[in-house]
Amino acid sequence: MRILNFGSCNIDCVYYVDHIVKPSETTAAKQMNTYAGGKGLNQSIAMARAGAEIFHAGCIGPDGAMLRELMLSCGINLDYLKTIKENTGHAVIQVDRSGENSIVLYNGANSAVTRDYIDFVLEEFKSGDFLLLQNEISELSYLIDSAEDKGMQILLNPSPFQDELKDLDFNKISYLILNEIEAAGFSGLYEPEEFILWIKERYPELRVILTLGDKGSIYFDRNIKTFQPAFKVDAVDATAAGDTFTGYFAACIFNGKSIETALKYASAAAALAVSRKGAAPSIPAYIEVKNSLNILQPKIFDGFQQMKNAVRLYFESHTDDASLSGLAVRLGYSASYTGRWLRENMHSTFSKLLLEARCRKTAEYLETTDMPVSDIIELAGYRNESFLRKAFLKEYGCTPMEYRKAKRGKIHDE
Repeated sequence: MRILNFGSCNIDCVYYVDHIVKPSETTAAKQMNTYAGGKGLNQSIAMARAGAEIFHAGCIGPDGAMLRELMLSCGINLDYLKTIKENTGHAVIQVDRSGENSIVLYNGANSAVTRDYIDFVLEEFKSGDFLLLQNEISELSYLIDSAEDKGMQILLNPSPFQDELKDLDFNKISYLILNEIEAAGFSGLYEPEEFILWIKERYPELRVILTLGDKGSIYFDRNIKTFQPAFKVDAVDATAAGDTFTGYFAACIFNGKSIETALKYASAAAALAVSRKGAAPSIPAYIEVKNSLNILQPKIFDGFQQMKNAVRLYFESHTDDASLSGLAVRLGYSASYTGRWLRENMHSTFSKLLLEARCRKTAEYLETTDMPVSDIIELAGYRNESFLRKAFLKEYGCTPMEYRKAKRGKIHDE
């Protein structure tokens, strides 16, 4: 089994400024650096530094020799990297004092990927191999169709978002890794929970990783949902954060690690990346990430509403194994203080909030699957079926079967 990244390679010109330039404004940069970049290159380097053996395909120009040398030095296989006469893609990046960035991208050689070239490369790969894709090269739809025909597992990071991406058949995708802006571009929805339901209704087999910036990330599929908080660091440059996260997550999954472990390593790697300047140069090695997990602390939410969101996400992610001590660790408080905070600020107890979350998960499965109610109740975290049926009736004013009938207009056997 092998992993191929068919992606972009760019030369990044990074300008460090006090604030991102507004329309009609001129400002002086405090510093300018040139780095290797491009989502494809960044993600290949992240995967290689995470310990995966990577093949990289894509196009560069004669000015891209530095990119080739860097990838080779990282141990990336470049048998399928193609050099053409067109200039290498490049980006103009502004980075402000807080580490936030804005990017202007010129595709250059990245737009010279042809169907013949794709056929040539994919001929060397087989069913079960992994293919990682972004949205910075040409013929993306053809790549997906061709890889799916071969039985490859496709991991898509649909970035940067464009309306044309809505035409892709996501039933052919194994993993979708996207941020809140991209999720809103597809669905028109800005609340993570609303987007999760939207995806599940349309693509029930899709496995999705939704990144939430400094709030963390959520993995979900038709059966499970888990939340990973971001880690606290002093941000310097967020340019490669998303690519580092994607590359590390893909490498961990490829190497057989669990979803929870993949999210944790990806989040720690992204945290280390934002604490450094540049794109490719900021991506940490695996041993750095592993060691950092003994030091980095989960980011604690500031403000009452953010605390409530953190509590809600914890219950949604841990309906089967939630504990007061686990929630306390997530919030950075003691267990006794956490219990008191819930009573004083959410006017509820840990047990009641957990039961409500389990009822919500039951309702979600009733709406989006055809599974028997008894199986759904078990997936929601309860072994006492009778108890949860009574709780559901109290919460929603109807039985699970009545709820399913009202929401979906049809009856299923229990």
